[in-house]
Amino acid sequence: MPSDAERDAVKTAQDQANRRLGWILGSVAVAFFIGFVAKIALLSGQFV
Repeated sequence: MPSDAERDAVKTAQDQANRRLGWILGSVAVAFFIGFVAKIALLSGQFV
């Protein structure tokens, strides 16, 4: 059975991995949103 220190180390590593994954997925979502807005703006001719 793992000790408390081992459990804390695994939890900390998992938290860091989850946070990194969250930033990656969030940045991909933002990039898609910006691309979608740019596409709509360029195709509609509003900002040209």
